[in-house]
Amino acid sequence: MSSTRRAPHTAPETAARIRDAAVGEFAAHGFAKTTVRGIAAVAGVSPGLVIHHFGSKDALRAVCDDHVFAVLTARKRENAHRSPFVVAELFGDPEMRTHAEYLLKSILDPSEHGQRFFDHYVDMVERFIEDGFAGYTMRQGEDRRAQSATIAALALAPLMLEPKLRRALGTADLQDSMGRIAPSLYDLYLHGFIESVPESHATPGPRATPGSQHDPPAEPVP
Repeated sequence: MSSTRRAPHTAPETAARIRDAAVGEFAAHGFAKTTVRGIAAVAGVSPGLVIHHFGSKDALRAVCDDHVFAVLTARKRENAHRSPFVVAELFGDPEMRTHAEYLLKSILDPSEHGQRFFDHYVDMVERFIEDGFAGYTMRQGEDRRAQSATIAALALAPLMLEPKLRRALGTADLQDSMGRIAPSLYDLYLHGFIESVPESHATPGPRATPGSQHDPPAEPVP
């Protein structure tokens, strides 16, 4: 009599184990240097089983992209109510550090995969601006795509520049650096940066949604 129970090598948890191994290998070695054979060795399966589950290294990478985004977004949502100092705690978690390294490798990758990852990040920011995030309401500019891309670039810059931040701030590691700058980043997001500008240099910025409290006052009618 045949059994309906799936063999261990076809179980969903095997695919998840391969995916997690791939995230770690991609984060550690980059996408070009990571091989299916290396991923298989870490996952404890055969290279053929990796291909059986995902089809190709590129397809596996796409699955890893989506997984890393889902995990990072969930962690942000779970901790949105906490102090900005929680950033240091999050980056102290080994899984978060691996995902941050994966994120960095993806952003610096000049291939179409790297562009897809950045576009995905911008899409995520755009959704946050439109729908809010964990109780926060975001200012909405007229050029929403440009606004989203700018915020994405600002959010990713500290990770890309962390070695230089470490030198400038005298911090010890990624966790220490992110914890140090998190309150300043939060203040920048919440209050902006420029206090005032010379009258001769005043230029219109990205207006908020019409009727928003963030809109500049209307010009007086002559």
